[in-house]
Amino acid sequence: MVDRSTEPAPIETRDWDSLLPERQRLFEKEWKYLWQHSVFYRDKLSQAGLREEVVPNLSDLSQVPFTYKDDLRASQEASPPFGRHLAVERQELRQIQTSSGTTGKPMAIGLTSNDAEASSEMLRRGYLAVGLRPGDIVLHAFSMSRAWIGGLPMVEGYIKMGATVLPIGAEAGRDKILEMMKMFRPEAIAASPGFLLNLGLRARELGIDPHSLGLKHMLTGGEPGGGIPHVRKQISDMWNCPIREVMGGTDFYTLTWAECPEHNGMHFVGTEYGWFELVDPESGEPVDMKEGAVGELVYTHLQREAVPILRFRHRDIVRITGMGPCSCGRSTPQIRCIGRADDMLIVKGVNLFPSAVRSVVAEHAGLGPEFRIVKPKGQYTLPGPLKLKVEADESIAISAKDLARSLQQRLSVAFDVVFVALGSIANENALKAGYFEEV
Repeated sequence: MVDRSTEPAPIETRDWDSLLPERQRLFEKEWKYLWQHSVFYRDKLSQAGLREEVVPNLSDLSQVPFTYKDDLRASQEASPPFGRHLAVERQELRQIQTSSGTTGKPMAIGLTSNDAEASSEMLRRGYLAVGLRPGDIVLHAFSMSRAWIGGLPMVEGYIKMGATVLPIGAEAGRDKILEMMKMFRPEAIAASPGFLLNLGLRARELGIDPHSLGLKHMLTGGEPGGGIPHVRKQISDMWNCPIREVMGGTDFYTLTWAECPEHNGMHFVGTEYGWFELVDPESGEPVDMKEGAVGELVYTHLQREAVPILRFRHRDIVRITGMGPCSCGRSTPQIRCIGRADDMLIVKGVNLFPSAVRSVVAEHAGLGPEFRIVKPKGQYTLPGPLKLKVEADESIAISAKDLARSLQQRLSVAFDVVFVALGSIANENALKAGYFEEV
């Protein structure tokens, strides 16, 4: 059903701390539901010495064991295709989504009608937060393939909030997307930061001024670049349009965080649907929820039927940028994503996120948008220096040695920088975001 309201949902505007009792009641129901319907969690919680009748407090879940991606993968292998954590009969599923499968076989995620409705509502809230409005034409340029959450589920959210969606998908290629933009003049486009940069470069190659296409909104996600100031400015200047970031995850919800026009980070949009914690990515110890805190996101469903998860280590490392009321009317916490724990390198004892490399590269005109860190396959602890391939054009005003020196000064890691032709990295795998070339 189309919802043409444009105000934040009432629950998004309420005092955050005052919502804890309501969320605790939802968790009590979900806790009992897990014990009764999920063989996976009944076994896991029993082995941890927990009982159905003793419900933990949401404010302190440290006694509850974490759920890891490998746990869910093993569950799926033990009972394919959905795993022992499927908590409904297969016939109750109305949609199947899959993860990208970059670290193994794709994970299958089932949704009931209620699960899909919750996901669509969170998408609607997120789209309103970034500035989309009913009636806007939105060109969807994330991938539409592989039953991925960035495809059809996101499209369903546009429809729910009353937008007009053009679901062309990244697979159509840059030339086709630009042709559609000239034809339909969309108010908004949704794509990864790297794709938006490459699309703008291709427009210029074809003699099209990106400014002339009249975009009013750019929605981005899928990689941390959308939250890096120099990358944001590069994209916004290229298109003469503000860019706002969203974030979610296959195992939790399609869109869980969305940035409002205040540009202070992404608001949580799933108050009654999920719970999040921050933990130290190495020790797993809780991190206090306060502005400036940095930690790994851990998610728990509050109203999930098909495949509920409990204390799931999501691997996104984030910083809390706001914990109070925002001028947009929302009172939910705000974050910026720093990077993925899975992507973190340790170089001579120094922790390095590829997003930090992107931030330095983006400061220099003529560089990017793509780069790759060359490393041995499967290795994340490295001696250095790191070989770094960076796209560059004829306007480059810095040498490879000077860029390497700047990177070492800023990041305390030695680099061996090589410039490559503009577009050469993107053309190798235009639809797959990534930071590494593994050899």
